[in-house]
Amino acid sequence: MARTASDGLFRLIHSLNRTEKGYVKRYCSRHVVGDGNDYLRLFDIIDSQEQYNEALVKSKLADTAMARRLSAVKNYLYQQILEAMRSYHASSSHERQIVELLEDADFLWEKTLYDQAMRRVIRARELAIAHDEYPFWLKTLSWEKNYRHVVLDEPATDGAEDALSVEQRRVLELLRNTIDYENLGNTFHDNLIRSTKGDTVARDWLKRLPTHDLLQSPATATARPAKLNYHLILSNWWSFVGDDPDRSVGHTQALVDLMMSDDELRNARPDTFLGILYNHAVANASEQRSQQFAATMSLLWDEDHGHPSRNIEVKRYYRAVNAECTYALHTGDHSRILGRMAFIREKFDGCSEFIPPQSRVALCFMCGRIAHEHRRNRESDWWFRRLSMCDDSIRPDLHAAARMLQLQRAMMDRDVDYVRPAVRTLRRFLQSYNLTSTRTDAILSLFRRYAESHGLSSARLIADTARRLAGTSPSSSFDPVSNSGIDAWILASRPSTAKTLQPAFNI
Repeated sequence: MARTASDGLFRLIHSLNRTEKGYVKRYCSRHVVGDGNDYLRLFDIIDSQEQYNEALVKSKLADTAMARRLSAVKNYLYQQILEAMRSYHASSSHERQIVELLEDADFLWEKTLYDQAMRRVIRARELAIAHDEYPFWLKTLSWEKNYRHVVLDEPATDGAEDALSVEQRRVLELLRNTIDYENLGNTFHDNLIRSTKGDTVARDWLKRLPTHDLLQSPATATARPAKLNYHLILSNWWSFVGDDPDRSVGHTQALVDLMMSDDELRNARPDTFLGILYNHAVANASEQRSQQFAATMSLLWDEDHGHPSRNIEVKRYYRAVNAECTYALHTGDHSRILGRMAFIREKFDGCSEFIPPQSRVALCFMCGRIAHEHRRNRESDWWFRRLSMCDDSIRPDLHAAARMLQLQRAMMDRDVDYVRPAVRTLRRFLQSYNLTSTRTDAILSLFRRYAESHGLSSARLIADTARRLAGTSPSSSFDPVSNSGIDAWILASRPSTAKTLQPAFNI
């Protein structure tokens, strides 16, 4: 459904916390004249609504001049809120601080107050260096060159080489190094997604990745952001492609150590820190290292650390939930996630649209699978319905796995009428995303033959399917059969099988 301007204003107002709303009101009362109180009335009316209601807004403003030009007023209020938030958050954003220092320097320079201007340029450079803002760093060096040449007439040179030019080249090298690793990380992520859709070219690229020049030694990553990306890429590669959780843990531990030893870096990049904690938690979950996992999760769940933005709050939520689900599915210990399930559901409805599609699909599937395994049918239905609302081209392996679990439940409930058409639909789905394999064929055969037998020979069919699966293994981390846990259920349900095998699960 298309977003309207009114919807945008409603969502903006409701994204503000209590303190921010108070600041907006104070800001508007100082900066808006004439109809100032009416603007605040519009703010309060929209703030009080649970869903935007244009008719109600108009009726409550019928006694004001704004009612006749409501569209323009809403646009103006939207801009006022953004201006207020720029002012409110200026001190908490290092990038904003740098911009304001350079704007001040520009004003002072035009007033020929060169020394005062350069004090601000130097402060901007200190912030740029501290936060790896290389373009701003280069900008401040250009300022100083101009200052030395034009104002002081004292170039920073010994007659052979300009020291500031040397520094500029060094900063450019750091910037190029950062861009090279960002590009490699983004390409890795893109190919990982494409591989989940059966793209063989992407899978071949992923197999060759460890031979890339940038990944031969950590010393190649000279810039601080590049060092982070070096370990992030390799931790994810060993987790998703290389199938060596121990090596993945090694790289995530290196990332945690790097962030924990650098307060400046950790505070400057809260989003990166959350991602690193998440990767480390998942790596420890896959190795069933419970103590290390619990220690990492205490940091990941720590909502009281600092003053998180809405962006950080949402990312903390979905990364923590995905990590808890991964731990539960790898270890079989569901106590941690089940104890939080009510909170997770409540929070999901409030922030699902802000969760990236990949993470939203994984979260819905894993919560649905865990509820399914505990026969919490209404809860699993709730999660699988929300999964079905997601684009099925994103992680089609998990969409297929969810359908397998629904077929499993129908088989356990002897709902033959559901099984028969659902098998045909799932077959078409697997074919459309190139996900068919001997393993998926075995599962589809089980449910098809069960429907044809009218539910009378499930034990024999399960035993036969177990024999077919025994000689197979997942072709990748995105195998819908192992991700659903259907293979473990079949092996556990087979006559004389006394042990349940816990399947591997990758998100």
